[in-house]
Amino acid sequence: MECQVKRLVIIGAGFSGAVTAIEFLKRAPEGAHLTIINRSGKMARGLAYGTNSPHHLLNVPAGNMSALVDQPDSFLAFCQRIDPDTHSGSFVSRKMYGAYLSEMLGQAEAQSRVKCSRITGEVLSIQPDGAGAVIDVSTGERIVADHVVLAFGNFSPARPSGLQQLDSCSVYTEDPWLPLAQVSSDQAPRVLLVGSGLTAVDTLISLRQSHPAAKVTMVSRRGLLPTAHRDRIPALGFSTTICAGLLASAPSVSSYMRLVRREVARSPEHWREVVAALRPITSELWERLPLDERKRFLRHVQPHWDVYRHRVAPQTYHIYQEALATSSVSSIAGRILSVAVEGECVSVHIKTRGVENVVECQFDQVINCTGPCTDIEKITDPFISYLSNEAMICADALNLGIKVGKDYAVVDSSGKSIRWLSYVGPMLKAQLWEATAVPELRQHARALAIEVVKSFTSVESNSI
Repeated sequence: MECQVKRLVIIGAGFSGAVTAIEFLKRAPEGAHLTIINRSGKMARGLAYGTNSPHHLLNVPAGNMSALVDQPDSFLAFCQRIDPDTHSGSFVSRKMYGAYLSEMLGQAEAQSRVKCSRITGEVLSIQPDGAGAVIDVSTGERIVADHVVLAFGNFSPARPSGLQQLDSCSVYTEDPWLPLAQVSSDQAPRVLLVGSGLTAVDTLISLRQSHPAAKVTMVSRRGLLPTAHRDRIPALGFSTTICAGLLASAPSVSSYMRLVRREVARSPEHWREVVAALRPITSELWERLPLDERKRFLRHVQPHWDVYRHRVAPQTYHIYQEALATSSVSSIAGRILSVAVEGECVSVHIKTRGVENVVECQFDQVINCTGPCTDIEKITDPFISYLSNEAMICADALNLGIKVGKDYAVVDSSGKSIRWLSYVGPMLKAQLWEATAVPELRQHARALAIEVVKSFTSVESNSI
């Protein structure tokens, strides 16, 4: 009896989509079909690696950036082909990483027994069809899929409170990853970056290239500033047993923080190593926390966690430090109360943190750098809106992402798992917290690809 051809459709071709495709192509049975749908022509790039700037560096050293779990040195080898001096602790450009992903995907397609097609277009609808689905694309194509993987990644920042007056205003950039051509052409434009994290640092790097004399101000609620990786990785002569202590402790934020502070106090210069040691168990620690404790973490600890956990490359940090030293960048801890457009500039009222003081500043440009939005209730993307309106996806209790089962199956608004629909990407943060960087996402992409292949081969076996 002839086996039915099985088709996997992956929607999204950033890191998670590309790596899921590569892992599937390596394992799928002969005759299977893979279709990758991406709204832009930049396959294997996505938001993070689509930059063309050589100054935007990875925040993880090259030695830990392999896309594939079972080929841990593949990215390092790719870099060394281009620059033999690259070593495992080097921080290379995100542009280079995009080229690496693209090459890996192309090689996987060429070497696979699976038929693969790529479509550049918008998904207009996904309708259940038996044990699978039918997908309509803006190109006019209709695709019958046995399994669908949603691999959308990061979306533009949500609009911070206080900026309503700037909607559709030329002095406001709501998406910091768009080209910054809108920034005033003045020799020294005054630019306000709303946020002081990684997105703000990336934007600062871009501004330093396009407008070297720009006067940049960063404003954030707590005024927390970026931290950097060590110039030399790893630090030798330090070990910690903190993981065992944390897993044996009560599942509460106060218990976790007490143990972390104690361990850092033991050797303050090794705080980076303490934070790094938590990484393998972070998801387990998160899953142990009751909902109230997770809320407590988000209110009180997350901003600090993000600063110390998500560090910038040493080269990037040096640029930032130089900007501080030359007063071309400054930081304000506070919140924006109101804004008013005044001719070709904007007046911003900021309540500074800790004191009853409101400062008024004028800027030629305001750029939203509050970081990617994962709250589907605030994301304005048409595809996300469609999935939400069709009740195919729903927000988790904390609006950190979407509800997904342990097998990556998407959970609909009624609480039922959709067996033919899976998700992989940073919105796994809702369940796992630590699911936004390459070392974790490559594990999830591989596990999901294996599950899909199992479902395809088991169905084929049953039909013989």
